Amino acid sequence: MTEPLDHLLVAGYKESQDFKSTLSVRKSPPPQRERQTHGQKLLTQLANLTAEAQSLAKRRAELQLPASSGMTIAIEVSPPGAIDYSKQLEWKRDGIEVLSVADAGGTEIVALHVPEGSLAAFETRVRDYLTKDVQARKPGQPDKPKNAALVNAIESFRKAAFDELWTDDVIAPPKADLLEWVQIWLRFSTGTPRALRDAFAESATRFGIEIEQGYVSFPGRIVVAARSTRASLEQALELLDLVAEIRGVAPTAEFYLSNLRPHEQAEWIQDLHARSTYAPAEDAAYITLLDTGVNQGHPLLASLLDQADLHAVEDHWGSTDHAGHGTEMAGLASHGDLTSPLASSALNLIPHRLESVKILPPTGQNAAHLYGWVTTQAVSKVEEIQPDRRRTFAMMTTSIGATAGLPTEWSAAIDGLAFGLNAATSYFHGASLPEQHEQLLTRRLVILAAGNVPWQHWTNYPAQNDLSPVENPGQAWNALTVGACTSMITIDQAKWPSLAAIGRTGLLSPASTTSLLWRRTWPFKPDVVAEGGNGSLDSRMAASVTVGPESLRLLTTSHDITKTLLAETGDTSAAAAEVARVCGHLQARYPDYWPETVRALVIHGARFTPQMRAHLPLVPLKAHKEALLRRYGYGRVELESSLNSTRQQPTLVLQETIAPYTKEDGSIKLKELNMHELPWPQTQLLEAGGASVALRVTLSYFVEPNPSHRGWQSKFRYQSHGLRFAVKGSIETEDRFRQRINKLEREELEPDEQESMSDPDREHWFLGSQLRARGSVHSDVWIGNAAQLAAKSHIAIFPVGGWWKDWKESQRQSVTVRYSLVVTLEILEDVDVDLYTPIANLIGIPIPVST
Repeated sequence: MTEPLDHLLVAGYKESQDFKSTLSVRKSPPPQRERQTHGQKLLTQLANLTAEAQSLAKRRAELQLPASSGMTIAIEVSPPGAIDYSKQLEWKRDGIEVLSVADAGGTEIVALHVPEGSLAAFETRVRDYLTKDVQARKPGQPDKPKNAALVNAIESFRKAAFDELWTDDVIAPPKADLLEWVQIWLRFSTGTPRALRDAFAESATRFGIEIEQGYVSFPGRIVVAARSTRASLEQALELLDLVAEIRGVAPTAEFYLSNLRPHEQAEWIQDLHARSTYAPAEDAAYITLLDTGVNQGHPLLASLLDQADLHAVEDHWGSTDHAGHGTEMAGLASHGDLTSPLASSALNLIPHRLESVKILPPTGQNAAHLYGWVTTQAVSKVEEIQPDRRRTFAMMTTSIGATAGLPTEWSAAIDGLAFGLNAATSYFHGASLPEQHEQLLTRRLVILAAGNVPWQHWTNYPAQNDLSPVENPGQAWNALTVGACTSMITIDQAKWPSLAAIGRTGLLSPASTTSLLWRRTWPFKPDVVAEGGNGSLDSRMAASVTVGPESLRLLTTSHDITKTLLAETGDTSAAAAEVARVCGHLQARYPDYWPETVRALVIHGARFTPQMRAHLPLVPLKAHKEALLRRYGYGRVELESSLNSTRQQPTLVLQETIAPYTKEDGSIKLKELNMHELPWPQTQLLEAGGASVALRVTLSYFVEPNPSHRGWQSKFRYQSHGLRFAVKGSIETEDRFRQRINKLEREELEPDEQESMSDPDREHWFLGSQLRARGSVHSDVWIGNAAQLAAKSHIAIFPVGGWWKDWKESQRQSVTVRYSLVVTLEILEDVDVDLYTPIANLIGIPIPVST
């Protein structure tokens, strides 16, 4: 048996240097226009808007509405991407603000808030386009009309209507008089979120619009839930100038629960309880379940869950489990699938404890309003009482319905919570960050279920899984989203002769959703997969699905111990509970590790099963690898791999900071690169020579979300900042490596030398620099020989774009951010070489003596 060792926490191996990206961005050029015809058409449209603005001001005064300051207009832009909206349309001196950007099939529709009198800013630019020229930069080239890049890209101006502000993927409400729930995204620049919500609610009542009490704040936006007809909303849009976007509300979340129950086995429960050792409450790591509540009286849960740690979003709901799901998840999150520990005679150590917050009412359902608000309230419940606990938040609730992976109020609220924003209020709303912002942030580790394919559709496995997208809020960048795989295929044929397992061993559970239908630029989800059980088909009846039998389901704790102590469960909820359990073990073993680090270790330890890899052809293309990631994330979780190092497989953990941006000459630019020259077992690797080895690298960081449709069709817009890693090539010198990744290091080179610099080891990486650079966690593995690995001790971390860089008014240019870097060296052959000890000696960590 391989000796398990602690991971190696490395500090001090960092050199920061000024940085300039080697990448360049090319915009699509605007079409060439007939100057006079195009300019006069736009001036006519602007004149019509000016007359409309004057009429609008009169109607506002007649209704005695609060003083408003302008109107919302729509600009059609061609081709998409021809304008940098944050630089070419947001004219701060004129108070013009981009509200949303929507794809219109070959063009883009940009909704703008234009203060009273500021339409003149557009008129001035169009008149200059008609009458003034700009001298060509190079001799022999023709002069160009002034503002040509902007004006030629604008197809038309018009007053924004309801459809321009409806930014959801679902179809806008077609009936004018049908009461429905919607989300309204409000512009926000000054004051407090609560004050803005209250002021808008007071004005909205005049139009018969009901505003929910809850709200969620994001940079420059406040999201509220409203119950209204489309006709009332259209009238309000015309007369209230705070609305930036309107989106739909997903159907109420629900759980897919198995009704099957195994026979009661009280003796097994008593035996397991007697063999179990539970973590004491003091300074323990906690898994906080946001679910249907937990019934704490179960013998396997009572020692893990104190009565004082049972909560509910609304106190009158009570904290007990009314549906059974929460108690089932509690059993899995603490003990795992009970089948193994019940049958074992070994000691059962549970190193973490449980908390519970009930997020669903005992009768009826949550109002279809803001799930992000419910989630933040649940987080607040436990943090106000026990603010210093190390926690893993686990939530298996999803909203039903297809998503394209785009951010929602719910998923972005979870990203904000993970990034560290206060669960009750957010000070990140366009104002300056406090000097001590890092001290005010509380990073959080959040586990989410990917959502389930309804069992009625399991007959179309696995094609249906590819067609069923991960459900909201599983698209959250900072959360660990968990899908389900299965190895449970055994059915007692004597008892069930006509049943055959649906899912194949090592592949997806029939319940698991995927992200194959998402837009290519969005992160890979799920992040990982874990056991979710299986289902079966009955050969006697066409298309007859059985959820089970019991050998295909996971065994866990029952919420009603008066009837049975054990229950069956499965699907992505069970898989998420297992990943939460892995996180509990990691937080208990490594109390100083950040949430970013624990997330990295879960992904870093995951592996593709041989059956998953069989999806790939002999020579896989990028598209094949991307499909693999969108089905399985980074593979099946492995507790031991995430938790332990060995002498032949040491894992180095770095927890560092970097300042991605700086303000220089009025512009926000990339600031610095961190070079890590890691403590490396070079001698031992050279001695191993041609032995096959692997280098696994995982970079994890949390982003501040910006979910408004202000242009995040650009891949840099949702994330506050982006980071990337690069590893020195085995045949590169250190100087050449620095020149390859940092343009500032190329100043002494000849022009022809600066053109093409690529990683000489790029063919050895499984994913490569482009494919691994999605979302806020990046993981890849390099395969080569030990002699090559001996030369790869340098890893660089550097920034790329984000809305902190694009949006000057956010005043984030001086913010320092955290990241975790996890690096594992692994000998893949049966070679007697110790890589762990020389690294430990270099960083001064005592080595345990083998016995």
